[in-house]
Amino acid sequence: WGLDGFLLGSDDNGRDLFTRLIHGGKMNLLVAALGSLIQVIIGLTVGLISGYYGGMVDNFLMRFSEIIASFPFYPLIITLAAILPPDFSQYTRMMMIIVILGVLGWTGIARLIRGQIIAEREKDYITAAKALGLRDKKIILAHILPNVMSIIIVNLTLGFAGMLLTEAGLSFLGFGVVEPLPSWGNMMTAAQSADV
Repeated sequence: WGLDGFLLGSDDNGRDLFTRLIHGGKMNLLVAALGSLIQVIIGLTVGLISGYYGGMVDNFLMRFSEIIASFPFYPLIITLAAILPPDFSQYTRMMMIIVILGVLGWTGIARLIRGQIIAEREKDYITAAKALGLRDKKIILAHILPNVMSIIIVNLTLGFAGMLLTEAGLSFLGFGVVEPLPSWGNMMTAAQSADV
């Protein structure tokens, strides 16, 4: 191992570190993008339904989200990632990590969207839409959703950055993307154990 024409050198197995760095970034971005998308879809659905209908539906969905949010995030992710069967392929394991990250992180988005929907549903244009006889689904999707889209986009970008760090941390600890697939986290682990 060493430089030997490689821009950043090579690792213990002779693989080009610059190429692995680029592909590891691609892997991190993929996991973060898909995990954030799952979070937003679940949080948006729960927040829209909870905020618009209120009452018992709101109470049930918010208590359920509080139960999910009460579990400690990182220990639960590490536990779920550790119990994945070892005979899973790398890509199946990666997709399961994406789903776990997405399913456990939606509660904050749901509460934020719920609050915005509660504020929007009391406005005059919603009363007018109800007076015109529009269905609830049409009111939610065509009238309320566009008015909260800016909050969703901001939350998606902030969640994406957090998801990048979460995936890198999991891979660093050995519970995320594992060798031979490159990830910034498992590359940091390999760098700690490299002979200098």
